[in-house]
Amino acid sequence: MTKFMYALWFKIACIFVVILTGLGSFLSLGGILIAGETGVFSNNPKSYYGTPLCESTTYDYAQQVIQWYQDGVDTEDIANTFSNGNTNFSFALYDMHNQLVGQSTIPEQVGTKISYPFYFYELRNEDGSYSYFENAMQFTIVCYVAEPLQAADNYWFTYRIYDAILTLGYGLFILAFINVILFALSFIYLICAAGHRNNTNEIVLNVQDKIPLDLYILLQFSISSFVLGLFTYKRMYMDMGGILLTIFCIVLLEILLLAAVLTFSTRLKKGRWWESAICFRIWKFFFLFAKAIFSTILDAIHALPMTWKAIVTWLVLSSIYLVASRGDGLVLFLNTILLIVIACISAQWQALSRAGTQLSKGNLEYQVNTKRMFRAFRLHGENLNHISQGAAIAMEQKMKSERLRTELITNVSHDIKTPLTSIINYVDLLKKEDLQGKAAEYIDVLDRQSRRLKKLTDDLVEASKASTGNIHCQLMPTDMIELVQQAVAEYEEKLEMAQLTPIIHTPEDAPIYALADGNLMWRVLSNLLSNACKYAQPCTRVYIQLRQGDEDVWITMKNVSRDQLNVDPDELMERFVRGDSSRSTEGSGLGLNIARSLVELQKGTFTLSIDGDLFKAQIRCTRVAPPEPPAPPASSMSSESHTATENMQDTISETQSDTQNVSPEI
Repeated sequence: MTKFMYALWFKIACIFVVILTGLGSFLSLGGILIAGETGVFSNNPKSYYGTPLCESTTYDYAQQVIQWYQDGVDTEDIANTFSNGNTNFSFALYDMHNQLVGQSTIPEQVGTKISYPFYFYELRNEDGSYSYFENAMQFTIVCYVAEPLQAADNYWFTYRIYDAILTLGYGLFILAFINVILFALSFIYLICAAGHRNNTNEIVLNVQDKIPLDLYILLQFSISSFVLGLFTYKRMYMDMGGILLTIFCIVLLEILLLAAVLTFSTRLKKGRWWESAICFRIWKFFFLFAKAIFSTILDAIHALPMTWKAIVTWLVLSSIYLVASRGDGLVLFLNTILLIVIACISAQWQALSRAGTQLSKGNLEYQVNTKRMFRAFRLHGENLNHISQGAAIAMEQKMKSERLRTELITNVSHDIKTPLTSIINYVDLLKKEDLQGKAAEYIDVLDRQSRRLKKLTDDLVEASKASTGNIHCQLMPTDMIELVQQAVAEYEEKLEMAQLTPIIHTPEDAPIYALADGNLMWRVLSNLLSNACKYAQPCTRVYIQLRQGDEDVWITMKNVSRDQLNVDPDELMERFVRGDSSRSTEGSGLGLNIARSLVELQKGTFTLSIDGDLFKAQIRCTRVAPPEPPAPPASSMSSESHTATENMQDTISETQSDTQNVSPEI
């Protein structure tokens, strides 16, 4: 069920079901109404000639006769049209003086006789002119319907409808119930499935969902009005054309209504549905325009120093005072004193604001000159100075504590190494002795645990050096593709033992050079591959992707975890945190923390992300141009000197290659 829950073919099938069952519901409910008027449910049904179907068809024919007569058609031609068995309808038309105007052949046996009055205000003459009447002129048409029906006209068509309704009877309720239920189920499903796709959990917009909302509403209203106008102008005649026109209008209105409901449902699920409207975009444009103007004015005001703001304010107030006081000198004197006070206050406030800005930027050595300040401002300035001094002391104590902790870890690790090395050596000597039984098992346990303790000690030293930056880092253009391929080749045997398949994706425009330390970057990659061997799900793939941008190079490594990852990515990079909460695997929990420190030493970034059981690590480095090839040797160099230089370069290259191929444990 879930495979085709949101499948396109299933949605299309439900759309057809909605349209067909909606039409079926309309027709079956209409049939129930006609059956009720016909007396089908009273066990005493009327004959066809007493049904609304026969009466409606008769009225249509009568209206057609009156229309032709009013348009000036000869009455004999009208009578011949409805005579000689051409139709089951015949008529006799009388004018306002009850005189016979025209008459068709009346059948011998009449099933029903109906009279309709019509009122004329104008009549067309034979010469094409019109005669107009001040008062309405009443004409009466007497209609006759032959019994039995013989001609294949509209009576024959409506009689088939009458016969079908009579045959179905109470089955119309069952038919209506089935159509309504199927319509409701399909309609509810389409609303729930609107915007969903099988291959994603996000809401996906189709073509009509991308149309601006107000434009879509205008289009829907225009088309619906046209269809309703067409249906009203060409009302339902009881003939094949009228029925087909009615069905067409109903189906078209169903499609329009269904499309509107589905797009509104999709837009509501997507959220922020109002943003697609043209009116909203216009309003947003003017709002942003007004906001930009207002922000520009505010920026211009903020750009002025505090003293100038105070002066401008004083000028405005002084102008008002001078106008109100009619140039009184006392007011001008008082305003001058007020200007001096305001200028002093603004200058002192600006000094305090500048001090707060410097402290927020981390400049803890900045001091405020509190001399000649007002008392309130002076106290505030002294508090700011004390804050900077206290923050500097706290920072120094924190750095001292961090330094002491790092030195403690380093010193303790070095002190542990000496007895630990002796333990490992003596365990190796004991393993060479011919020990039997439990003693051999105990020696194996001692060997395994002592080496694990040595690995933890080395990791502690490495983590301390990496966090404090006490590792030599030489940044140079490095071929990242070659480095990744080399790391994967080194771990090929371990990956096979872990039943993992490495997949490397590199761009076509190889090689990719980044500013990095080859040895440190190799250790980062080695750490990630080692974690994959320990924690990845067997019989899966490890994806390694390299890509480059205009300024950066990214290395992404992804694998599926064997155990459930219920740890936050940031927490995984902390010290002594591992992916398996049971701590059943070997490892110190320092690997990712060391990897992040090593990448940051190379001016890069190291990030982790977790999506379900998918573990993803990403390394970003600075992209650089490939190094230029070495210049050719000078022609004046002697052959012996040239040979010696080549041998020296080969030796250096071999030394660098051996250095990069070392796989230190992190």
